[in-house]
Amino acid sequence: MNDNTMAYRIGEIMGVVIFLGIFLGFLAFFIISIIKAFSTRRKGWIIAASVTAVPFIAIFILFVAAFAVGFKKGLSQSHEMAAARRGESSELLTAPMTPLAGNGLAYEISLPSVDEWQKKDTDPPYDYLFSHNEAYVGIIAENVGLQTPEKVRDLSQKNIEKKATAYSFTDSQPIEIDSQSWLTYDATATLSGVQIKYRFYVYSDQDHTIQIIMWTLPTLFAHDAPVFDRIANSFKLPK
Repeated sequence: MNDNTMAYRIGEIMGVVIFLGIFLGFLAFFIISIIKAFSTRRKGWIIAASVTAVPFIAIFILFVAAFAVGFKKGLSQSHEMAAARRGESSELLTAPMTPLAGNGLAYEISLPSVDEWQKKDTDPPYDYLFSHNEAYVGIIAENVGLQTPEKVRDLSQKNIEKKATAYSFTDSQPIEIDSQSWLTYDATATLSGVQIKYRFYVYSDQDHTIQIIMWTLPTLFAHDAPVFDRIANSFKLPK
């Protein structure tokens, strides 16, 4: 862990401690105000109880909203995983696609049911990283040309070989995306004791290098792979 990461985590912990301290202080004052308002019937305590009740009502509403969102996502994840076990296709195969513009490079890629995907904080080399239940989609887009997709394929496989304790690759297959020649292949890798299955789409010309990397658990791969294909085929290079 570097110094910046350590400082960030210490800052997070201190922020939580301060927030809890303020919250507990408000809670204590609110309880005292309620007791005093009922016991003394004084206007000042009644006003104090009413005013301090506002943040707790707001927190309660936020809690209910967060619970509803979390319950909906959990139900969706449970439904998708049950469908995968039954061999059913994903609902994302027929969901409307929403285009997203690249950050560092002016490409476009679309996600089905975009509101159901969680956008992850990304560090280089990812330009975007999204998750939906146990499925992940990452895009690496660089203004550096490696000339051919074969070179990008070799580079991506070497990166897996460096990180994984066990790995295997399928033969790469040519595929056309946005009227350009790409390669796609699957990989299975064990990282930190967890087995992950990937689908790669790689491209390069004189000006750009693109990797669309998608992964999930091996038990869900057959269910998610058609969705991966749909997303990858929506990719459009900058004109």
